[in-house]
Amino acid sequence: MNISREKHIIILTGLGHYLVHFVTMILPAILILLESEYDISFVQLGTLLTTQFLFMGLGGLPAGILVDRFGSKFILITYFIGLSLSCLWLYNSTSYSSFVIGMASLGMIAGLYHPAGLKIISHGKDVSRYMAYHGVFGSLGLASGPLFAAWMSSSYTWRFAYLVIGYVSLSGLLMTLFYSEEKNIKPHWPSLKVNLSRTHIILFTVSAIWGIAHHGVFNFLPYYFSERVQLGFNPVSEGGLLTGFVLLLGIIGQLVGGKLGGHYKRESLLLWVVGLNIPFLILMTFSWGTPLIVFACMLGAVNFMFQPISNSLIADISAVKGRGLIYGISFALSFGVGSLSGIICGYIGNYLQINMIFISMAIILIPATIFSWLLKKDVKKS
Repeated sequence: MNISREKHIIILTGLGHYLVHFVTMILPAILILLESEYDISFVQLGTLLTTQFLFMGLGGLPAGILVDRFGSKFILITYFIGLSLSCLWLYNSTSYSSFVIGMASLGMIAGLYHPAGLKIISHGKDVSRYMAYHGVFGSLGLASGPLFAAWMSSSYTWRFAYLVIGYVSLSGLLMTLFYSEEKNIKPHWPSLKVNLSRTHIILFTVSAIWGIAHHGVFNFLPYYFSERVQLGFNPVSEGGLLTGFVLLLGIIGQLVGGKLGGHYKRESLLLWVVGLNIPFLILMTFSWGTPLIVFACMLGAVNFMFQPISNSLIADISAVKGRGLIYGISFALSFGVGSLSGIICGYIGNYLQINMIFISMAIILIPATIFSWLLKKDVKKS
């Protein structure tokens, strides 16, 4: 790839990754408003979160297969068009059932992106560094999503947040139309009997468990901040502002993770990254005000080191042929299994207390740490 082509790829995949996480973080920021507008319970709010991320995971697996068959360009075109249409539906949603349908549609469309974008990046010369750049765009989307949703909700209505994304995604469509895939990569129907090693299975298991904890924490963090921190703003603005700031620090994690992944053994780094989340989650459970903000910020920086390291590990242990399917399986498990956190945390917040969500996610990460240790030993043997 020449320099101009690399820049095109970084910008295109960066925008695609940005929009995925931007649009999915609008929902956590407006939970309080939806609770009041639709007169629904905390469990029903959790169901909305589960619907969005479950369908996102369900979209990931077929996307991986379709990427290998039709190429990343076709999938990205479908993604950007579908994103615009789904956001238009949500803008016009006036009932809880209509919003659920919109979340399912949005999730399925959002699930198309990662296998396509990650496969494009995986062909780059410096995979770890490109994964870090890609992750930075995702972190920017995660951070600005709740901020934008809080601003739109306070100044206008939460519906405008989805409408704006619908128009912005059209610019991604135009960029995709001018993108040309590498000539030496011929689309093919991948064999569904993909050769998965023991290392793949262990890494997928870590990703699945990680998905539950990751989504459980950050989907309910805006609501948690609105209850335990007082900045003098309305609850939606406070939750969105603080969550956006925490997620912005995830950029540091993305860059550090990508940098370390290029110099040290990624399987060893994965073990440390997963394990270090546990103490911060425990501290957040029993904190209020400023200490809660500080511990959440530390968690944000550590948490997002996971993505460039794990995505690069997949490239390390997978052949180029069929790699889109491998990314699709990993994505489907991470978001599909991770979507269960919505209902799980919904029940925890409804029948216990919302702070118990965070210590529960810390407990869930214990087996993920154990599997990360097994992964390290397994890679060392191979």
